[in-house]
Amino acid sequence: MADETHSPERYDVVVIGAGPAGLTAGMYAARQGLATAIVGGEVGGQAAWASEVENYLGWRLVTGADLVQAFRDHVSQFDVKCFEGQLVNALVPAEDGFDVYTREGTHLPTRAVIIATGRAPNRLAVPGETEMIGRGVSYCATCDGSFFRGQPVAVVGSTESACDAALELADLDATVTIVTQTPLKAHGAVLEKVAASGAITVREGLKVTAIEGAERVTGLAVKDVKTGAEEVLSVTGVFIETGSIPVSEYTGGLVETNEKGEIVTDKRCATSAPGIYAAGDVTDGLGKQIIIAAGEGARAAMAVSRDLKRR
Repeated sequence: MADETHSPERYDVVVIGAGPAGLTAGMYAARQGLATAIVGGEVGGQAAWASEVENYLGWRLVTGADLVQAFRDHVSQFDVKCFEGQLVNALVPAEDGFDVYTREGTHLPTRAVIIATGRAPNRLAVPGETEMIGRGVSYCATCDGSFFRGQPVAVVGSTESACDAALELADLDATVTIVTQTPLKAHGAVLEKVAASGAITVREGLKVTAIEGAERVTGLAVKDVKTGAEEVLSVTGVFIETGSIPVSEYTGGLVETNEKGEIVTDKRCATSAPGIYAAGDVTDGLGKQIIIAAGEGARAAMAVSRDLKRR
């Protein structure tokens, strides 16, 4: 899957995003005989951050980096143009298709688009966060929670997703501290479950200042926003649930999104805009998992192939 610096006159489909959904979509589209391009910043997306993956069929335990390399090697066997290290900043309707533009100046005319940019989580932007990704820092309790069974962990966030993550971790016998600057905002039934759980403690009015650790996370440094008092919570894992960056930056309102900024799709991975499809964590589908993203990428590519052949 070699990098490309130019584009032909037109593609049948341009896949925006090079994570599991995007790579699978690109492979399936090429197998259908479609002129295919993949454009994305980091090949593998969030999957590449995972220190261990144990729920992808065919691998009992594999690092995210190794799994992504296997994806890359597989896609390279097909005629897929990859514009790696490029970020899309405009998706513009054109005659019988779309024009995709990147920040790096690449122009990709195409008949159809598959958006597979994943879920770009909001970062805390504190010392230790980036260094500890995959070594105790996680943005997905469903993905990584099983590695913290019976351990003390922190969930950072105030929304329902933070509460859901805390409950999921508590079910794994983890001792959970929810750290939030503001009161929790969730459905009443969810808040009742959090309050009733003997494994969950809610600490409001705290701002995270650093994530501590060397090889692995050992603590979460916090500061009381009212008194200025500082302390370090002894935890082995930090699950960050502070929302994600919406895709509206480049879609320009072309596709319908929900209140979370996720793209709304039907069972064929089609969006509200004809010719635009979406797959993986960027959608409103249930389950932000590598295997689900890959499956949706395949489904989206098959839908594109069928629709283009019917035109």
